[in-house]
Amino acid sequence: MAIKKEIKEHLKTALLEVGEIKPWFNKDFKSWIFSHPNYPVEYAGDSEKEVIKNYPLYLYDFIKERLDSNLSGLTEKETKGKGGKREGAGRPIGTKKEIKTRIYVPTDIANLLREPGMLAHLRGIMQACHNAGVGV
Repeated sequence: MAIKKEIKEHLKTALLEVGEIKPWFNKDFKSWIFSHPNYPVEYAGDSEKEVIKNYPLYLYDFIKERLDSNLSGLTEKETKGKGGKREGAGRPIGTKKEIKTRIYVPTDIANLLREPGMLAHLRGIMQACHNAGVGV
């Protein structure tokens, strides 16, 4: 459990990082809002003065919960913004992916095409017909 003195020290540092609290008016919610990118704390109120007065109280509660380790891991998690990309994932550099087009065929034909080796066999037949000038 964090002591008040420690929380107040952290709050002082946080308020220095936040700087001047300048709320903005949100027309959709018809209220004044303030948030800061360094802290996942947001406060909305009916007036600028209310927001300026109460934002530090919400920040105090957030710091208290952080020091007591009561926050979800997602709240504090920093990401690199690569959307789940991991080292070594994906196609190796320099390899080419075969171009594909989606077509719809009857289910019985689709099932035949799914059999192992069938696509290579069909490709060979079609190439032979093309070379012979026969319409497929």
